[in-house]
Amino acid sequence: MKKILAIIFAGAFIMAAQAKAMEMDSSTIENNVFMASEQAYSECGGMNISPDLRWFDVPEEAKSLALIVHDPDAPRDFGWYHWIVVDIPPSVTGVEKGAKFDAPARELATDYGVPGYNGPCPPIGHGVHHYHFMLYALDVEELDLTPDMKPHEIDATVKASSLAQATITGLYERE
Repeated sequence: MKKILAIIFAGAFIMAAQAKAMEMDSSTIENNVFMASEQAYSECGGMNISPDLRWFDVPEEAKSLALIVHDPDAPRDFGWYHWIVVDIPPSVTGVEKGAKFDAPARELATDYGVPGYNGPCPPIGHGVHHYHFMLYALDVEELDLTPDMKPHEIDATVKASSLAQATITGLYERE
């Protein structure tokens, strides 16, 4: 019996190891490389254009996706949220540069106080900031969110329903 259980466990482990992890890429942002100034918030010398993003190998059991762009280096509690999109259908495989998401996806208010993409704008001389573009595969079709939720509370709700995650980190600095 122990041998049978060991074989079953080993087989499940091998299958899990062979399963592809969810991935994300972009022609606009390279992982751990400085972002182009056009992505920056317009008050910081940029055009505030969202990057293109593509994702692959979304788990079959995903019922929706969520995209969160977060700067943990911002000098405030919970960092700074730059883009929050929830309820993205799992059939969606990306977004074009400068584009908005179609319904039923919802772009929610960020720390800028408005929905949609708002790019980097760290304090001058504050050093390099890391902008994590995080895509989550979720086990719910629609997140149960209240209108008064803060971005960090939405982030926690997304993470609580997450099945898988893919991340690209862009860098930005204002001197």
